[in-house]
Amino acid sequence: MIARVAKAVLAAALIAFAAAPGLAQDSTPAAFAKALASLTERLGTIETGPDIETTDAAANAADLAVIEQSLGMLGTPAFPLDGFATFESVCEPVNRLSVRHGLDGLSAMARPPGSPPPTPEEMSVLMSKVQVLQLRNAARYPDEITVLSGGVMRCMVKHLPALTAFLADLPEAELTPSRLKGADGMRRGGTQALVGFMISLRDPTTSQANKARLNAYVAEVAAPLAAVLTPPMRAELAAALANLPPTQDAEVLATTELVKAALADTTCEGLCRY
Repeated sequence: MIARVAKAVLAAALIAFAAAPGLAQDSTPAAFAKALASLTERLGTIETGPDIETTDAAANAADLAVIEQSLGMLGTPAFPLDGFATFESVCEPVNRLSVRHGLDGLSAMARPPGSPPPTPEEMSVLMSKVQVLQLRNAARYPDEITVLSGGVMRCMVKHLPALTAFLADLPEAELTPSRLKGADGMRRGGTQALVGFMISLRDPTTSQANKARLNAYVAEVAAPLAAVLTPPMRAELAAALANLPPTQDAEVLATTELVKAALADTTCEGLCRY
């Protein structure tokens, strides 16, 4: 679910806010770029790449560790943001790796070339199989999916000021329905991802290491994400949190209260106004 949401968040934001092609440039630190390229090349695409479990696990883990460490520095002088340039050169490829892990093995479900479009019944069966596949991969690659899906969310949130400034600088005539719909889709995708993180925190199968990651990720993104949500969206997210499974974990309870406090803020400025 998190991988699917992350893909939707990035797609909506890129479509809605994409600036001129000349704006994009590689401004990422060398270590991040090297690890990203190495892991991407080793895993290949969803359509043609090998089963991830057959690739070099040690090399994959080393690359992931560099990516995780680099994402933790994103937005600092060591890894500065550069508006849409870093949105496209950092967030988008990390998202592709997240989706690659979540849908590993999907190529085996591909229909033969020249097949007619699937019937509604066939599509329903296929979607059920994809959901099973995603659950399997979540169990196979919990660390990778946690780091990468969390990285997408953290990267997107750190670029919210650039996205907000882009909309604010547009003439009213260029605030098109597609751009406004993209902003709405991005925010809703972000809230779904946040709920996914909170559910994972309550999942007894989530490792302590990944709980620590998720608690840190939520603490990092809660306030800036809540600030761009419209008041009705904040109310919807608060209601979703109220319906989460109960927990006695003190850290998870503290994280939940942190999110609730961010949602209780009634200030509506910046992207919230759109």
